[in-house]
Amino acid sequence: MPPEGRRGEKKGEDTWETLGADADALRKAMGYFPTGVTVVTSGRGERVEGMTANAVVSVSLDPLLFLVSVHKEARLNGRIREEGHFSVSLLADDQEGLSRLFSSPERSSGLQAESSLGGGYGSTGDPLAAGALAAIECEVAEVYAGGDHDLFLGRVVGVKLGDTRKGPLVFHEGDYPTLSSRARAEDSGAFMDSVRGFDARIGRRSRR
Repeated sequence: MPPEGRRGEKKGEDTWETLGADADALRKAMGYFPTGVTVVTSGRGERVEGMTANAVVSVSLDPLLFLVSVHKEARLNGRIREEGHFSVSLLADDQEGLSRLFSSPERSSGLQAESSLGGGYGSTGDPLAAGALAAIECEVAEVYAGGDHDLFLGRVVGVKLGDTRKGPLVFHEGDYPTLSSRARAEDSGAFMDSVRGFDARIGRRSRR
């Protein structure tokens, strides 16, 4: 096994800082990975629970499967187990306030949470976030243990589109940066597969 690299050690064209394999290290690394932001909900009326989440995955198109990761001690965890369904609202770039509200440990439940969301109900009966880009409604298919989280694999039973003219809310390095559009760089080699000779961005053969 090769010796561990020291901070600042040159490896080819990259410089790596070696961190320990612990929670702080993983959290720091993942902070550099931008994600979309959602609010996951389950229940109706006094039973509503909602939580901001970015650990969501579109798992399969055949069958339609969607996954959310929820901490074992989160109120939403127990509610999804009891209800057997959940909905995921994909937040737009003007919904930072809603994201912060439902990520707070003091976030409300029940009718107050339902009112804050304000988007009516999906086919599962779960409340949706008004102004969101889209909503994905699921019935629980399987629950898997994932350390201090549970992974709820849902069978998609409904998809709704909202105001898709807006951009997505993005979380990166502990903040909500604004996305900016830019022209595709035709001369960039960042996605070039030099062995097979094609540009992976668009799947066409390189002319070089």
